[in-house]
Formats: sequence, structure tokens, C-alpha cells
Amino acid sequence: MAVAPNPRPSKPKGTRFVLRPYRRIPTWLPLYYLSGECIGKGVVTNLSQLGMRVQGDHAVEPGLDLALRLTLADNGSTIEIERATVRWVNGYDFGLDLVRLSPLAEEHIACLLSRQIRAPQMPA
Repeated sequence: MAVAPNPRPSKPKGTRFVLRPYRRIPTWLPLYYLSGECIGKGVVTNLSQLGMRVQGDHAVEPGLDLALRLTLADNGSTIEIERATVRWVNGYDFGLDLVRLSPLAEEHIACLLSRQIRAPQMPA
């Protein structure tokens, strides 16, 4: 059963600007996320070495730990991320910090990001 989205962002007022150590890349990658309470399906809309932004179909709360299965390519190859922590929530959109992932999953994410950075960009 889906939970109604939080109508307001959960970011506290007055949060300070934080410089991200890694570049975020726009993506559209299918994702399943699992907590002790639900299994959700979503789309990763941007990705970096340390985190991602997700549009999901189940509401989550900041601080919740999730296990992830991320589809990286059209051929259906997937990686599993053992633990990601929800950092912020805005309705069904949320940000995740990647906390525990295998070296193989790290390598796959790094390769995907590298390919995206090198790919020619479409003119706007």
C-alpha cells in the first residue's frame, strides 16, 4: 500500500550550500528499493559516485536505509547496492547516499558515469 507523499520538502530551512565532490550525471535508470516496510520501484534521474536522486512509487523518510537493485543497461544488467541512506525527501522524489556497495558495483557505476561524461551531448 502506497503512503501519501509528504507535501513539503523535508530539508530544514536554512540548510547551507555543500560542494559535491563528484559530478552528477542525468540518467533514466530503472531501480527497485527495499526497506523493512516496503518494496518500491523508481527511476534514477541523476547519479554520482556517492549518491543518486530517485523518483519512486513509495514514500520514504530521511534516515531510512534501503537496499537497491539498479538496472544499468538496456541488456538488463543489474547491480545491487547493499545499503543506501535517504538524505532528503520531496514527495516521491528523494536523494540517497550510497553507503555500502561492492567493489564490482562501484566499478560499474564509475564506468557508466565515465561513458556518460564522454558521450557527445545533444544540442539544446
